[in-house]
Amino acid sequence: MSGGLAPSKSTVYVSNLPFSLTNNDLYRVFSKYGRVVKVTIMKDKDTRKSKGVTFILFLDKDSAQNCARAINNKQLFGRVIKASIAIHNGRAAEFIRRRNYFDKSKCYECGESGHLSYACPKNMLGEREPPKKKEKKKKKKI
Repeated sequence: MSGGLAPSKSTVYVSNLPFSLTNNDLYRVFSKYGRVVKVTIMKDKDTRKSKGVTFILFLDKDSAQNCARAINNKQLFGRVIKASIAIHNGRAAEFIRRRNYFDKSKCYECGESGHLSYACPKNMLGEREPPKKKEKKKKKKI
């Protein structure tokens, strides 16, 4: 892996996306360019609706650069997409911070009960496999 995880260099800014795309849809679309670490959709504070802008954090900067080059000014879902490497604004640590969702009985995409985001019916591109859970290291008793 040539770049290493450098959020300021391995994050792609993508705009003019359809408002109906979910995190899972974007994960599926952008996974073909490399290992996607995180997808962040910019949403309106009040309505929680997408603004058509997202940040895609890749595991390495080469994947991010390839993605930005490949999709910039290309048509996707009937819209001309703009993509570039995100400009560092000092908030990279906040961007990669893992959120804890305490209420696991509701989908964080649509807010409805009965399913989680991986199986949300609003995912235009269908379901995706949840990531494998990491095994916790067991402490040795002395």
